[in-house]
Amino acid sequence: MACFTAAETNITTDQFSLLEFKDQILDPRNFLSSNWSSNSSVCNWVGVSCNSRHGRVSILDLSEMGLSGSISPYLGNLSFLVSLNLRGNNFHGSLPQELAKLRRLQLIDLSFNAFNGEIPSWLGALTQVKNLVLRNNNLTGKIPPTLANMSNLETLELGYNLIQGNVPDEIGYLRKLKIFYAQNNQLFGSIPSSIFNMSSLQSISLESDFWEYSIKYR
Repeated sequence: MACFTAAETNITTDQFSLLEFKDQILDPRNFLSSNWSSNSSVCNWVGVSCNSRHGRVSILDLSEMGLSGSISPYLGNLSFLVSLNLRGNNFHGSLPQELAKLRRLQLIDLSFNAFNGEIPSWLGALTQVKNLVLRNNNLTGKIPPTLANMSNLETLELGYNLIQGNVPDEIGYLRKLKIFYAQNNQLFGSIPSSIFNMSSLQSISLESDFWEYSIKYR
């Protein structure tokens, strides 16, 4: 993958990175094929919005477009990205570690796709994320304790995957968490007592074949 220095990261970098992303996916409805072109400003592309102050790509919303393929590591070059929404497509494979560079992200919605592999531990580096929505995929492994480092997290949705193991005690450290859904996985073990001390929690759902816990606080 190409490496960019700080001086080289600009809107041209964003355009190049998105074109590389486009080259790795299938677009059967032609949402992107005719619109995403180097002949037009990236800020005018469908699904793309730019920050008015810096003129860099800040929002990528390709939800419900019928796209398929894997996620290009080049998305990690979108250094001003605040919102990444790929909900309701057919993306698969694991999430590239390069996304850990997107330190401005506040929303990650990858739900209703076919992502597999484990929930990456590096997600914990994205401390500005408020909403992490990974429900309805094929994710496996355990819930990584490093998610507790996402100190601004308000919504955590992991339901309808193939996640195993217990809910880590560290989840209870997410003091701003309001919604925690991890239902219809393969979770087991006791529910950490730390969760009951979360003052901001409003709704939690952990139903599985092994145990059931669902409550709305208010």
